[in-house]
Order: sequence, then C-alpha cells, then structure tokens
Amino acid sequence: MNYLAHNRHLLITLDLPDEIQADIDSLRFRQVITNIISNAIKNTPKEGEIFIHIIEDADKIDILIRDTGVGLTKQEQEKLFGKFGKIERYGMDLDVDIEGCGLGLYISKEIIKLHKGQILVESEGRNKGSTFTIRLFK
Repeated sequence: MNYLAHNRHLLITLDLPDEIQADIDSLRFRQVITNIISNAIKNTPKEGEIFIHIIEDADKIDILIRDTGVGLTKQEQEKLFGKFGKIERYGMDLDVDIEGCGLGLYISKEIIKLHKGQILVESEGRNKGSTFTIRLFK
C-alpha cells in the first residue's frame, strides 16, 4: 500500500486526535480501515490527495477518508457495498491490483454493522473524488 502511494506521488494528510476511546475489535477494525485506504490509493491518480480525518463528539466517532480519485456515479455507489460490488477501472491508468473479487467493501460494511455502526460513501460523480465515512456510535 505504501509503495503504491509513494510511486504515484500521493499526498496523504492526517487530521487525527491524540487519543480516542472506542469499544472495537481492533483486528477487524484495522481490516476495514486498511481496505478503505487501499481502495483510495488504488483509485486516486498520480499526484492526487487522500485526507484522513477523525471527528469525535458526545454520541459518535466519524472517520472520514476522502480522496481526489476517479469518483463514483450514483449507480456505482448503490452497488458498491454489495457482494462482488467491484467497480472496474480498466483504461483509467489505474490497472493496479484489479484482480480482486469485489468483496472488500461488503466485508467492511458487515464488520462495521457488527460494531453497530455505519459505513457511508459520498461522491459527486466521475473524477470528483469520494468520501467514505465510518460512523461508530458510543
């Protein structure tokens, strides 16, 4: 993951609190975070940016992962978290690690649901980037 980010000259900006308390399965949660960041890296063209930001308030913790990547159409957003919901990127100069079967976000969503949380995606369309929000309730 670091190799690809470095090779594409991606700028990754972190805005994280010093400490955060959450009742989570750290191994499974790490799997979710790794999957979403990996997808952001794979779908962001050279010299793009990825922002990782955590917002905590009294009721919830939001982890936002935003990229300046290829973005998602409304149709793609609707199928993204389904089983085998892979979005192909052939011909977009992003043909790295495209052999996956499209289960990563489905599994991530199931893990977050087991934590009684939500995983959401927003994108204004093709070439507009995407924002994934992992929401955990306290």
